[in-house]
Amino acid sequence: MVTAALKKKIRRILEDSGIDCAEFETEQLLKWSLGENYYITGFDGEIDGGREKTLTEAAIRRARGEPLQYILGEWDFYGYTFKVSEGVLIPRQETELLAEKTLPYINESSTVIDLCSGSGCIPIAIAKESGAKCIGVEISREAINYFNENIRLNNIEDNVRAMEGDVLNPKRELLEALPKADLITANPPYLTAEEMQSLQREVRHEPEIALYGGRDGLDFYRRIFERWKPILKPDGIFAVEVGDEQSGPVTEIMESKGFKCKAFRDYGGTERVVLGEIQEKTAKQRPISP
Repeated sequence: MVTAALKKKIRRILEDSGIDCAEFETEQLLKWSLGENYYITGFDGEIDGGREKTLTEAAIRRARGEPLQYILGEWDFYGYTFKVSEGVLIPRQETELLAEKTLPYINESSTVIDLCSGSGCIPIAIAKESGAKCIGVEISREAINYFNENIRLNNIEDNVRAMEGDVLNPKRELLEALPKADLITANPPYLTAEEMQSLQREVRHEPEIALYGGRDGLDFYRRIFERWKPILKPDGIFAVEVGDEQSGPVTEIMESKGFKCKAFRDYGGTERVVLGEIQEKTAKQRPISP
């Protein structure tokens, strides 16, 4: 089958299943299947039967609701590529704001600890951009396997390492093994019980442990600041991603734990990142950037 005809076939499969961005996803599947040949053949080359079968099966998987990212086996975050599959949360564009807003506070001499690291996209992106030493803490062994693979994929072994641990109930050995941090970041589970009942079919494929934040979505926020604040240096920063309409409640929680906070909006206008600085700061410590 010529590429143009195959593209039309794949797009039709996706469109018929109600996928909104069928054209974009068709392009992604063609690039995934054909690799460099996609750019060589354009839409005039012949596709062998084996490739056509593989691509058609992938399109059917997508039409049935499997996330495109899991089918491709990788996805980009902050300009870097990360391996993903079922068992690890898919990196999302809005999470890039968490990395972006923390970079002004760190440099190559900084230490960063990331909680609920999943694929490792946040600490790896921060390390690549700043040169900081980053440690990611993750409870899921399956996610840690991807985290370590992504460290190797991005050639950042000297700056990033993964540690297994429960961020809600960290063992003393874990805390004692960690250095004091200039920055702690976290994209914890924050979906509410109601939101979990109405997930998009694609999101249902992602691990519940990385999504569900308790009845009101705030369980992790109620506990991580108190447990992890002692790991911060006196002038350290704690930055978290939050769900829709959660910036207010999360700010209140952080302020009750001794942080002065500022919220940042994502490209959709939602206050997506809350960044807090320890209030008991000396005159030499820097204020939160606007």
